[in-house]
Amino acid sequence: MSNSEYRGSTKHKARPGRGRKGTFCPEWTHATPDAGFKADPIKHRWDKTAAHAMFEASLPDPTGSGKRYATRNGIAFVAQETGDGTWHGYPEPWNKVPVELKDRWVDEGKVTFVALKRYKDFPRDNLKFDSDAD
Repeated sequence: MSNSEYRGSTKHKARPGRGRKGTFCPEWTHATPDAGFKADPIKHRWDKTAAHAMFEASLPDPTGSGKRYATRNGIAFVAQETGDGTWHGYPEPWNKVPVELKDRWVDEGKVTFVALKRYKDFPRDNLKFDSDAD
């Protein structure tokens, strides 16, 4: 994935922003070693975030949708192209993740059955993760 650029979106943060809010990303996904997310997706150092690391390690959708999937701390994430040469990602309910990827991550110990059940079908708007996931 080194030829692609990851950039987050304010749509997935619990901050003032234009338009409809998406699923809220946990704060740890956008933090850098020296700062949190300051609500500017252009100037933020995405290359220093967990979101970028997950994007770099993400797997393509086996169904050919063009999306990419990753998981960390029991949460599934999906990334998609933004149309300007960059990608952005957000939490995705486990019931929307391809079964092939879920099975692989369970086998590899990257996700547990408890996490699959816990985040199976959360609502798309205004999801806030428990503090133990943050």
